[in-house]
Amino acid sequence: MLSIIICSRNLKFCELLTANIKATVGIEYELIYIDNSENKYSIYSAYNEGIAKSKFPFLCFVHDDVQFNTQNWGAKIINHLNNPTIGLAGLAGGDAVLRVPFDYGALNRCMNIIHVDKTGVKPTEYVRMPTDFKNNSRHVVLLDGVLICGRRLLFERIRFDESFGGFHGYDYDISIQSFMTGYTNIVMYDIELEHFSKGKMDVTYFRTLKKLFEKWEMHLPVFERNISKEEQDQVLEQLEKKRINRLLKWLVRSGLPINEIAEYISTFVRKTGTKCDVFFLKFIRIRILFIRIISTLRNKNKY
Repeated sequence: MLSIIICSRNLKFCELLTANIKATVGIEYELIYIDNSENKYSIYSAYNEGIAKSKFPFLCFVHDDVQFNTQNWGAKIINHLNNPTIGLAGLAGGDAVLRVPFDYGALNRCMNIIHVDKTGVKPTEYVRMPTDFKNNSRHVVLLDGVLICGRRLLFERIRFDESFGGFHGYDYDISIQSFMTGYTNIVMYDIELEHFSKGKMDVTYFRTLKKLFEKWEMHLPVFERNISKEEQDQVLEQLEKKRINRLLKWLVRSGLPINEIAEYISTFVRKTGTKCDVFFLKFIRIRILFIRIISTLRNKNKY
């Protein structure tokens, strides 16, 4: 009943995950590995290829560097997706897409993931947000791509957008597609998953995110439907200003050229900012240089 689609370049990960899925999924399933050892696919084209090859009514897209700890997790996913109002289901996400790119945690970050560092440098961390959340699921807008599930019928209406290419932003885009089609996305809290790596916010990540936000700019900001218009108006300006500041720091740390950072920030400040914020852009290159110096000094102090 469940088609599990995985894009991988690592045979060792595939072998371990295959055994883990067999031992825990608990229902009839098919496993569709898209072999990307020769870098033939983007994540978008790989997942679309997986959909084309699949045969079951429920689809699960999952990273290859995970381990399921919950028995019969396949049935739990299907139970969530049997609600016809649900579009996509995952294990991490957030309540809003602002007009400023960064990550899925713009508002009320939701997570139910165990982070494991296989090198042993960092301790294993079970992240459950909100910490006191008791229900089996929570409504969100965005989902993180470590695990995303949906009905086949949904993927007759939406599709991974291959015009982007690469391996970033697919989770952002498909989540927004589902939400804008009228469905509710959810984070599931009744499935325990270990993830052996974290996403990398590098140059390609931020360049892809910029293109993605330009695609959706006429529809942004988007908030989870239970958040009232009054609440949205109260928090929007503050959230976006905070987002701009974080974005600037991460763009510098990613290694983007100064001129590209300045253009990137200017694009989104002009979409969201006050006159004061726009005036601040006159000094953006000075701030970029200052952040770069501070970051360099901090890195030196680590050694």
